[in-house]
Amino acid sequence: MVLALAAAIARHPLRAKSTLVPAATPARVRGFQALVNRRRPQSPPLTVPLPVLPQPLPPQQAWPDLPLVQGRPGFDDLNSGHWAWPVLNDLNQRSVIAGFPDGTFRPAAPMTRAEFATQLAQLFNLPLERSRLGEETLYTDIDPDHWAYGNIQQAVQMGFLSGYPDSTFLPDQPISRLHVIVALANGLLLKSSSSATTALKPYKDKSQVPPWALGPLVAATETGLVINYPDRNQLAPNRLASRAEVAVMLHRALVYTGTLQEIPLPYVVGRPASEGQSQIK
Repeated sequence: MVLALAAAIARHPLRAKSTLVPAATPARVRGFQALVNRRRPQSPPLTVPLPVLPQPLPPQQAWPDLPLVQGRPGFDDLNSGHWAWPVLNDLNQRSVIAGFPDGTFRPAAPMTRAEFATQLAQLFNLPLERSRLGEETLYTDIDPDHWAYGNIQQAVQMGFLSGYPDSTFLPDQPISRLHVIVALANGLLLKSSSSATTALKPYKDKSQVPPWALGPLVAATETGLVINYPDRNQLAPNRLASRAEVAVMLHRALVYTGTLQEIPLPYVVGRPASEGQSQIK
């Protein structure tokens, strides 16, 4: 059979451009191929590895770490040249702060007491002060249907804010820098460890601080919550607090509680807030 096949090929050689067309293999040829294949060494069986199953990701933290350098904070009136840009950018990336419908943040605009109370109620979930647990404080200038009524009540019960002796809260009054600092010190139950003469020595205008605010101001300074822009040695206690200043001091307070990481700023007075972290009870 083999000799006959070879003779047939010799009589009809393949042309240079011939095309071989596969045809059905006769049974006798298939038997010959099987005989040849049996004489060849057998290849080892192909081993296919088991599929790798995806592992579940670890649970995301409530405040995930973000790089300190990001794109613009997402507001039309802010860019990387603003003094508070690193902090405002971090807060915006976490959806902690919000701007206005026109896409601006208005960092230099003052913040009202109602707006500040709303920020406190949204950012902090501290145990309510024992003496006022669950009690609503009635103010003559705030109705229950006021847009910030619940936030004001929560900020008051947590110990951050309080009303005035005439039973008013003045929700639309812009808040001063000193009142922001005192509110944070009171709500976080900060305690001072040094005298006002020593702690407030860096401030050129410390004589403008009233006696009732000395203790909270000392505690806030020691904790690193005070932000003085553009002069670190100028407290300007009676100046209206801008939205940028309030946001930065709130960020410092969240660093103190261990919620956020430190973002260095050259306008922080005293030691970094991360060095004074305390467990809020």
